[in-house]
Amino acid sequence: MKTFLKYFSIIFIIISIVSCQFTEKINLNNDGSGTYTLNMDMSAMMEAMQNMGDSTDIEDPEVFDTIINFNDFLIEKKDSIAKLPKEEQEKLQSLKDMKLHIATDETKGTFLMDFVFDFKNLNELKNLQDKISKGSSINDKKNEESPISPTDVRFSFDGKKFERKVIVKDLTEEQKEAYKKSMEQTSSYMDEMTYSLEYHFPRPIKNSSFKNAKYSADRKTLYIDTSLKTITENPKILSFTVILE
Repeated sequence: MKTFLKYFSIIFIIISIVSCQFTEKINLNNDGSGTYTLNMDMSAMMEAMQNMGDSTDIEDPEVFDTIINFNDFLIEKKDSIAKLPKEEQEKLQSLKDMKLHIATDETKGTFLMDFVFDFKNLNELKNLQDKISKGSSINDKKNEESPISPTDVRFSFDGKKFERKVIVKDLTEEQKEAYKKSMEQTSSYMDEMTYSLEYHFPRPIKNSSFKNAKYSADRKTLYIDTSLKTITENPKILSFTVILE
C-alpha cells in the first residue's frame, strides 16, 4: 500500500508530460450489466520517473501486481475527505465500488494501471470521467482539483441497440478557462497519446455507425483507435451506435 501511494501521488503530474496509451473497455452482458475498465499504459511514464532518479521518492526497482479497492483508499483518507464540502464528499463516496489495478515492473520499464468499475446498468457510468479525475486529487497535498471535463459520455443499451453519446456540458467561464489552460500544457504531447475503445458484446455485431471500426472474428468485439488530440478537438467523433444481431 505504501508503494501504491507513492506512485498514485505522482501519476497525475507526470501523465501530462509523457506519452500514454488509454484504452476504454466495456464487457457488456445481455441484461445491461457489465464491467467498465479504463486502461492506462504508462510505460513511458515509468521511463520518465527512472530518468528523474532521486528527484522522486520511488524505492529500488521492484515488481508488483495488485488490486486496490477504492473504498479502502477512501477510508484511509477519511480525515481529509471530511474537511471537504458535503457535495464533494458525496462525489468521492460514489467511487467506493471502483477498483484500481496496478501492474508494474521497473526492471522492464512497464507500468499499467486500470480503473475498474462493475455496473448493474450503463446509467451508473454517468460522469465517470469526472469521478476518476476527482479520485486522483485525493492524495494531492495542495488539495487542488483537476479541471472539469467539458464533456460527459452517456451509454445506453436496450438489448439490441447500444449507444455511446458524447454530451457537451454547460460549463462556467471559469471552468472553461481552467480546462483550456490544462490543455495548453499538454497540447504538444497529445499527438503521441492514443485513445482506443474495446467493447465486448454478448452477441455478434450487425453494424455500427462508426465507419472505421474494426471487429473481432466472431464480430462480438468492436475496436476503435484514435488519438487523444483528435477527440479533444472533436469529442463527438466518438458518438456512435452499435446494432447487435
